[in-house]
Amino acid sequence: MEAQMQEFKALAGEMSIILSGSHGEVLLQKAMMNKAKTLNRYLEFERSVKQLLTEIQQTREKVALKVIEIGEEQQKSFLEVQKIQEQWKKSQQQYTQKEAELKLLQQDLEELERTEKEITKIEEEVAEDTTVIIPSTKYLAHIFHKVTKIIWDYDSDPSLVKGVHFGTDIAHPINIDSTKHSESFICDYLWNLLSTDW
Repeated sequence: MEAQMQEFKALAGEMSIILSGSHGEVLLQKAMMNKAKTLNRYLEFERSVKQLLTEIQQTREKVALKVIEIGEEQQKSFLEVQKIQEQWKKSQQQYTQKEAELKLLQQDLEELERTEKEITKIEEEVAEDTTVIIPSTKYLAHIFHKVTKIIWDYDSDPSLVKGVHFGTDIAHPINIDSTKHSESFICDYLWNLLSTDW
């Protein structure tokens, strides 16, 4: 632009020399007015171009700031997405852990239900035994005592056959070690204590 201005000034100078020598003062004034108009237009154009360049520079700066802002927002959004993903992974792990715990609890509950059913069954069997077997056992023990006249010591050592026989005349203690005597000997011994008098 500076080079064009220099050429324009040189051309204007040459024209003024040509016009002043041959055509008179009127033409020189017209040329000078044209030169002034052209120079004014040029200066106006230069001002417009500078104004436009300033606006372009301002726009560039605004765009650069906007790009920086968008970049920062993207970075912030990316960090938020990462945070959400980490929270989701953590939630998934907690869910998996809770699900495993729930399965274990369900298994424990099923085991408890099975145990409860077994206990109920055993209780029913025990109740049946206490209502049917124990009275009949008591009755048999009573009959056995009436016939044999023996009271057994149930608290003694299991290897001992221990009790008291109440015969017709005298009470006779029984104390037999089953580890030292055979079952047939013990049976015979006890039968011999019974009275044959009915």
